[in-house]
Amino acid sequence: MKNLVIVSFPAKAETLATLKDALKSALPDTRAFDGCLSVDTYIEQSTNTIHLIEDWETLEHQQKYLEWRVQTGLLDMLDPLLSGGAANLKVTICGPQDTDI
Repeated sequence: MKNLVIVSFPAKAETLATLKDALKSALPDTRAFDGCLSVDTYIEQSTNTIHLIEDWETLEHQQKYLEWRVQTGLLDMLDPLLSGGAANLKVTICGPQDTDI
């Protein structure tokens, strides 16, 4: 991986299926966005959380992508599906692999 970013979407129990469908529709655009190398999805069943494991060419590419998603209203659309709303969406920007450890 060049630049690891983990995005966690904590769904309300009753909206997990709807959130999965929304992300299924949104992720082709994510994967096609300039600088996106890959996006893998995982579901943490015990917490109804969908995790996206993203790899980006640079963190600047990911930042431009995030700005685009905010501007196009995706977070507003997902807000009612998330436990605690979009404020509880968690983005962990890890960056490049550290090979010195």
